[in-house]
Amino acid sequence: MSALAELQRELQAHVLRDDPAALRAVVATTGADATQRLGIYAHAYRARLLEVLRGDFPGLLALAGEEDFERLALAYVAATPSPHFNVRWYGDRLAAFARERTPWSARAELAEMAELEWKLGLAFDAADEASVDFPTLAALAPTDWPALRLRPHASLQRALFMRNVDTVRRAVDREEAVPALETFTPPQGWAAWRKDSIVRHRRLDEDEAAALDAVAQGATFADLCAHLCRWHAAEDVAARTATLLRRWVEDGWVAAYDFAVG
Repeated sequence: MSALAELQRELQAHVLRDDPAALRAVVATTGADATQRLGIYAHAYRARLLEVLRGDFPGLLALAGEEDFERLALAYVAATPSPHFNVRWYGDRLAAFARERTPWSARAELAEMAELEWKLGLAFDAADEASVDFPTLAALAPTDWPALRLRPHASLQRALFMRNVDTVRRAVDREEAVPALETFTPPQGWAAWRKDSIVRHRRLDEDEAAALDAVAQGATFADLCAHLCRWHAAEDVAARTATLLRRWVEDGWVAAYDFAVG
């Protein structure tokens, strides 16, 4: 290893783990000793990541409060060195961290909010692709519908939440008072997606969430109708499936379709 590479390794170890080896290469001045001069880099690293997390998780900041959010974020930074050159992806493990680590694991809404906000970001950053329009589907022959299969749009994100973190985040976006927390039993389905460059999100009815699960597993239109018999009378199922399909298409959730063979 070259002297420069070794120095870079030692500097990184100091920034990430307070390893003192890099101190040998730092010259003290009348204004600051070696520890103080190196500390500038260590502080800047943590301050930049804290700034990124504040920007990516405003709902979590609102729920946790300024001091607890900073404690959570700095604990995450200490435990999770950035593996990416692009800090956009740094917060991908924050929800799991809040869910697993004390004392934050005692407040399950924090992990749920972090998960929601990360998925909002994924919806925004998803690859551009066209969506199927309803006239295209409406033009299909009646005999084609039973075998119809849908491919969800790349921006569509799904989750289950036990608390109303979606309404909290919406209030934060609107700069309104944060609503009181509510608990759902069973957990509530939720979806986020991008349409016209705007990320939107909403809750899902139980049957709609189940239908989307089936779509993700390759279900056909006929399969969906059979699946929805758990919630609806047989004579109402086709209409309910068509209603869901129309809404999905209008919201831009369907990127493509094909037909099951056999």
